[in-house]
Amino acid sequence: MQGLALTTAPAGGRERRIALGIAIASFAAFVAIVPFVRTPLPRMPAFIPSYEAALFFLDLVTACLLFGQFVRLRHTGILVLASGYLFDALIIVPHALSFPGAFTSAGLLGAREQTTAWLYVFWHGGFSLFVLAYALFRRAESRDVPPHRLASVVPGIVVAVLGVTALAVALTLLSTWGHDLLPAVMRGGDYSMLVTRGVSPAVWVLTLIAMVALWKPHQRVMDLWLMLVMWIWLFDIGLSAVIGSSRFDLGFYAGRLFGLVASGFLLVALILEMTRLHAGALAAASAAEMRFAELARQSSRNEPPRGKQTVSFISRQNITHYRALLTSAPLDEPQRRAIEKLLEEEEAKGHAADPGR
Repeated sequence: MQGLALTTAPAGGRERRIALGIAIASFAAFVAIVPFVRTPLPRMPAFIPSYEAALFFLDLVTACLLFGQFVRLRHTGILVLASGYLFDALIIVPHALSFPGAFTSAGLLGAREQTTAWLYVFWHGGFSLFVLAYALFRRAESRDVPPHRLASVVPGIVVAVLGVTALAVALTLLSTWGHDLLPAVMRGGDYSMLVTRGVSPAVWVLTLIAMVALWKPHQRVMDLWLMLVMWIWLFDIGLSAVIGSSRFDLGFYAGRLFGLVASGFLLVALILEMTRLHAGALAAASAAEMRFAELARQSSRNEPPRGKQTVSFISRQNITHYRALLTSAPLDEPQRRAIEKLLEEEEAKGHAADPGR
């Protein structure tokens, strides 16, 4: 079963060529955008709710599928990665609600000037930390660390979901009620202080470290696709928070589109895996059904039906008994006629049950 899973299957040449092609294309797009990254574009406040709603569902479905993989394989790394995607989905919600102009002019949840910028940092830095933890756990698993016991799977998922939810709530409270505890990184629509204070470059470097940690000479398909996710995630952070410096410039929009593409990669790979497994299961079931039908046909040609065998056996036993009575027992005429009649009936039954006898 493990060989069939995306999380355990080795990456082949085909997967590597596809990943390399996508990586080169995304890098070319990034290089083409960089010279114009600070070009102001029209303000579209509805862009953020629409974009982040799509991200929320992509990440949530990916998390659910990864939790399903954890149920099958019971490896800690898969649970950590599923938790990372769940964290991504949950932290997106307060980021969208607090974004100025998306729902109200100042944002919901009691948002203040620094709230949305810090939620962006927690979102992108937090996901990179989860991926880094996943990479470290997968390296430990390669040293024959045993999987979780089956009885601990559901409690493990419950603890992970509660822990990630608590973390997302705590970071949201820190960026709203604890707003004054955080350094200022935003001034109006300008977030260049994210760069000058080293916050967004630190998140970018953390993402790079997580991507490098995923690399191994003999990679799994999951790790290959995650490396591609983090590669494009670098362009998202670079355009949105390192090279770009203000809301609603080209880097603001382009970086988020890179992020949307990155979020969909692993989900598409998991769905394709489910489709392949489902098709394989249907093919196996169809082959088994055809084999069973063929065996049934061969049995019907080579052997008489079991019910007829039973009737023929009983008839022969009765015939032997009646003949023995007729030849050895003292019988009067009415008894003899009755036994002869029974014998005749049994011979008729035996002939019907076994016509070739």
